[in-house]
Amino acid sequence: MRRSKKTQKKVNEPLRTLVQKRLIADVFENTKKKTENWCILVLDKMSTRVISSALGMYDLMEERVAIVEDLTKKRAPYKDKDVIYLLSQTSDSVDRLVADWSGDSTLYGNSVFVYFLGRLPDKQFAKIKQCKPLLKRIKAFTEVNVDFLSKEKRAFTFDMRSSFSRLYLRDGPTVAELNIAEKLVTVCATLNEYPHIRWKETSALGQSLANLFHVKMNDFIG
Repeated sequence: MRRSKKTQKKVNEPLRTLVQKRLIADVFENTKKKTENWCILVLDKMSTRVISSALGMYDLMEERVAIVEDLTKKRAPYKDKDVIYLLSQTSDSVDRLVADWSGDSTLYGNSVFVYFLGRLPDKQFAKIKQCKPLLKRIKAFTEVNVDFLSKEKRAFTFDMRSSFSRLYLRDGPTVAELNIAEKLVTVCATLNEYPHIRWKETSALGQSLANLFHVKMNDFIG
């Protein structure tokens, strides 16, 4: 079966372009539909790298982003501005998000837009639901599924260098394998593809990762 010309064009788009389009559409255009204000963009370590690999500061200003701030650092209050959080779905980032809205004084205005790079675990979601000051201000809450770095037109990386030894000195499935499987799902979501999964027959790591990815991919598509 031959692909249509429209499908061929989509498949041939550089990965970095697909990431740019997804971030702009799912994060910034979605936010602009809900507020006319300029926003503060708050990022953690991973989301900073994801944004930097796809968008420049001029691109962000075009999307009405006034300032980009680091979630892990002390920040000045901007109570006249709305805030966009684009974060990795980790316990540390969720705890810091909740902490922003748990004190006597808040940093930002009354409209909060929360986006995660990948699927948010139920345990982390429960923390957000328990923070009433944050919950009542949330105007958008979305998983954008871009949990990887688009380094080149046809190349990506998960930037998980510290996981190498854990993968090859394993006694069974590891957290690193779970993270890789979940990140691979976001790559496939960006490409809009359901791939054939193959691995070397003698590789226990390959089989374990393939099985994990298959389960995560099926969970994603429902």
